[in-house]
Amino acid sequence: MRRTVCFLLVLSAIVLFAGCPIDPGDDDVIVGLDPRLIGVWLLSGEGWSEEYGITNTHLTFTGDYGIWGGSIEYAARFNSNTGIIIIKYGAGTKQNWTIFGEYDTDGRDYYGIYFRNLTDTSVIFSNTSDIRNDFAPSETATLEEAIERFGFDNMTDWMSMDAGTTPSNKQEE
Repeated sequence: MRRTVCFLLVLSAIVLFAGCPIDPGDDDVIVGLDPRLIGVWLLSGEGWSEEYGITNTHLTFTGDYGIWGGSIEYAARFNSNTGIIIIKYGAGTKQNWTIFGEYDTDGRDYYGIYFRNLTDTSVIFSNTSDIRNDFAPSETATLEEAIERFGFDNMTDWMSMDAGTTPSNKQEE
């Protein structure tokens, strides 16, 4: 009996980790926007709020740091509930980094937004920034650069794991 229980525990652990890739290879990345992300997501606290509006083709952010957004140029899931959305800013919709310091992002219009813990009703968004450089802007000049920069292996360089620990909730349509 004892051996059977131990065997079942070990077998369960193997099945659990084998079925849920922690470090996906290129073959494990699912390219395309997860349909669960489409909608309006709200995160708020006392005196502040952030809202992400996502359609099949656009993402818009509204919050205390302004309004910005653009067309969704690339989206991928690294596993069943974590991934990246890369947008290309539209005219006049670029994030205003000057509130954080003197930054020049001219000519760099591709920006990444990580998501994690995605369910049908909640998700944690984390806007990208250069974690190693005092949260400096992370925009790139080309989509190819953005896909490389914001891949799974680079998440901890471009997303603060401490920031964005409270999930945004999907709003009723």
